[in-house]
Amino acid sequence: MKILTVDDSALSRKRFISTPLRESGYEVFEAVNGADGLVKFAEHNPDCVLTDLLMPVMDGFSFVEQLRKQGYKGPIIVLSADIQRTSRERIESLGISSFINKPFEAETLLREVNAALHSVLEAQTLNEEELRCH
Repeated sequence: MKILTVDDSALSRKRFISTPLRESGYEVFEAVNGADGLVKFAEHNPDCVLTDLLMPVMDGFSFVEQLRKQGYKGPIIVLSADIQRTSRERIESLGISSFINKPFEAETLLREVNAALHSVLEAQTLNEEELRCH
């Protein structure tokens, strides 16, 4: 399964996000901000998106808004040190799957990604069964 990770911190993106995901068998694509994330999203059509909130050029709020406007209904997991209630409420109103506070453990990241992708696979299976029944 393909995952897009969007974070302006190279250390966070590579060491704490991409490495554990790749070691778990995921194909991972990286973007440095929301604008770059939209380009990489269009190029790779990921199954799941992970994003930070506070980034230059285009922040995570605008990035998620654009993905939803484009019709992406897949899982979006936010990884952020921004723990303000208003920020969390704003991003949750866009239908994210999960919010993980930084710093986090690799196990937490993998658990949330696995759960989000499991729900996508279940929905696909139900849709396929529905189509066969008609």
